[in-house]
Amino acid sequence: MDWINLSSPKVRAQPGHYQPFTWPDGTFHALPEIEDADDKGILNLLDHRRTRRTFNALSVDQLGQLLWRSTRTQAIAESDYGFDLELRPTPSAGAIHPIHILAHLPGTPNWRRYDSRRHGLVELPGSVEAFAGLAEQCQQTLPSEQATRLLLVAEPGKTAAKYQHGESLIWRDAGVLFAIMAVIAEALDYAFCPLGITGEPWAGQLAPSGVLTGVGVALVGGPAPKD
Repeated sequence: MDWINLSSPKVRAQPGHYQPFTWPDGTFHALPEIEDADDKGILNLLDHRRTRRTFNALSVDQLGQLLWRSTRTQAIAESDYGFDLELRPTPSAGAIHPIHILAHLPGTPNWRRYDSRRHGLVELPGSVEAFAGLAEQCQQTLPSEQATRLLLVAEPGKTAAKYQHGESLIWRDAGVLFAIMAVIAEALDYAFCPLGITGEPWAGQLAPSGVLTGVGVALVGGPAPKD
């Protein structure tokens, strides 16, 4: 797969101006009004979900809760692609799940890769130094000393084994993964905020050229301390 590098979005120094498209007039068909959810289920949760940008320290156990409920491997199936397909809480094109999650908790010596099958973290030696530029970019985007950083690292070759022109599927996988994690974080009373940066070029330097690429970064923090 010839990966298309979209680069990390940046806020313009000066706001641009755009005139939104005007849709043609047509007959309006009102939908039934929806009453607010009065329970504590998923509908109520979605009504109240908000991006939070103030972070408290997140423990390893709390991080494990987020990862378990959003991206653990629940089942596997053999395939002809050279790797197993997987069932996880988060959907993925072709059940391929080409995205790895790397996490860095403040004060820890290295980033760690989430092993979704064993539900554990695998340390990446030397990664703090290698990702120093990424940490700086995160601080410039949204300063926080307490937030845990999550980096999504895609392995495009997995998706390419099944799909031609599958780049957009990987980006959609990344968006779905962040969306599910945001909902789970809200349910756990965590703060969760995706950043605009992709994690490149640092993610791509973890393997030979073209094997891995960054497709998103998010910050997550634990619940506020109880009085």
